[in-house]
Amino acid sequence: MPKTPATKPFFSIVIPTLNEEKYLPLLLEDLSKQTFKNFEVIHIDGQSTDKTLEEAKKFSKKLQLTSQTIDQQNVAAQRNTGAKVSRGEWVIFMDADNRLRPSFLQDVHQQLTNTPHTDVFTCLIDVDKDDLLKIATQRAINYVLELYFLFNKPSGFGALIGCRKKILDEFSFDEQQKIYEDSLFLNALKDAGYHFQLFKKPTYNYSLRRIEKEGTLKMLRISAQMNLQYLRGKDFQQQDFGYTMQGGDYYDQPSIFHLVNLKSMWDELSQQQKTRAKKLLKMLRELKF
Repeated sequence: MPKTPATKPFFSIVIPTLNEEKYLPLLLEDLSKQTFKNFEVIHIDGQSTDKTLEEAKKFSKKLQLTSQTIDQQNVAAQRNTGAKVSRGEWVIFMDADNRLRPSFLQDVHQQLTNTPHTDVFTCLIDVDKDDLLKIATQRAINYVLELYFLFNKPSGFGALIGCRKKILDEFSFDEQQKIYEDSLFLNALKDAGYHFQLFKKPTYNYSLRRIEKEGTLKMLRISAQMNLQYLRGKDFQQQDFGYTMQGGDYYDQPSIFHLVNLKSMWDELSQQQKTRAKKLLKMLRELKF
């Protein structure tokens, strides 16, 4: 492992994992190529049964990296554990299947410099633009994040949340919540008077593997139920609406929901129908709010 620097890092990147041997190395490689170098990586594993830990160790010479295993397979507990041992001025919680441009941390640092009142933040997402449905999903997610921000009801994915380290000495993710612990965390900080910021740039690449695995229509239904519960000011200690933490190996298994996946439906459209769909998507993109 590289020698721990005497000065504190500016960022601590906390990554919870469960069976992420396939995706974690991609994110760690992205982090190793960042133009901004003043950061540490804290990897908290939840008893993976694959080679996640072995894959992480391969980056010990490329990154200031610490790996730790805890007994709980609970993403909130994993984030809280990482926050406790973090040394940075800012802690950024990331999912193992994120992808980052080399300038990502540099751009976040610049945003924080430009908005010194920021206490906690998230970023808009990007996706692999290999089909129109992914692009439409990206826009829908970003629209929802912006609407929540405009209505002063902070929302964001635990896939990427940044917070001042000193705040995490008092606040943590609620480990009793089955889901939505990320948005509830943000809302608690807002209620305490901390300033939440939604950065439109830089974006990070957000994985749509759960949607692709379980089917777009199913996930739209689940998302609608969760958002309604959140907007009502309710918590999620009793119900998860079918959205549970899954290890990375889950997404490599065959899905029974592929028949309702919009990607499959798109592939079955005629060329004329696809042309019409593209026109409708273009109209949606050009709408002004």
